[in-house]
Amino acid sequence: MKKLLLLTALLLPMAAQAQDFAARASAGVDYKIAKRLHLTAEEEIRSADSFSSLGSLRTTLGLTYKPVKFLKLGAGYTLINPWKVDKDLDDGTLYSGFWAPRHRFYVDARAALNLGDFQLFIKERLQLTHNGDSGMNVYQDPRNALALKSRIGVKYKGWKVVEPSAYFELRTQLNGAWGTTSGSQQTNKSGRTYYAFTPGGYTHVYNDRYRGCIELDWNISKRHTLSPYVLLDAGSEYKLDTNSEGTRLFSAGYSNYFRVSLGVGYVFSF
Repeated sequence: MKKLLLLTALLLPMAAQAQDFAARASAGVDYKIAKRLHLTAEEEIRSADSFSSLGSLRTTLGLTYKPVKFLKLGAGYTLINPWKVDKDLDDGTLYSGFWAPRHRFYVDARAALNLGDFQLFIKERLQLTHNGDSGMNVYQDPRNALALKSRIGVKYKGWKVVEPSAYFELRTQLNGAWGTTSGSQQTNKSGRTYYAFTPGGYTHVYNDRYRGCIELDWNISKRHTLSPYVLLDAGSEYKLDTNSEGTRLFSAGYSNYFRVSLGVGYVFSF
């Protein structure tokens, strides 16, 4: 408990420096199909940054299997429905909104080591996110984005009813868009400057997010679990701005952010 309080005290000053705040809430079920084999389903809602609007809805269906006591394997699918809002380019007025669905498939593995009342765990997840938008610029982003999430953490299980935990997670983009420029800087008819651009495929591998989390699993009963948590996300996403033909590069570079998200999850097990 003292270690958890110390970690919380260290994270609070970081949270105070956040550029954005957001919220999440989810409800799910965990159904035991057979021994060590479970079916899971979850519906999650997320706010946009600074609670400005609805961020997205996410529906997940998955399977988990424990071949041995210390190892859990999983696979699943998530329908991601971000809510996109168009703005007037002159005065920033919001004038329309629309859903922009994406499809995510994942596989993961979680290994745990029990040390008395403490449990150390690691988790690796490989995910592929498909963007079916016919109007997307494929020279800026891959249509099928591949990423690896690596997590390490600790959970305290001595209180039984309440189980606090903390983890650190690193996300690595495995196929970001890349390319090369040539020639001198030029200016188009609208006044935007650019360089001649040659797409280099999806070869950019880099770490784009560092996440810290503190969570509290409250086992209300054998079937009901409530889990409030806080996420601290430090991100550095590489962004390319090209024309739709992929022949002109207007800008390229890393976009940094720091976000705090407050969330709560509920799971019904049967």
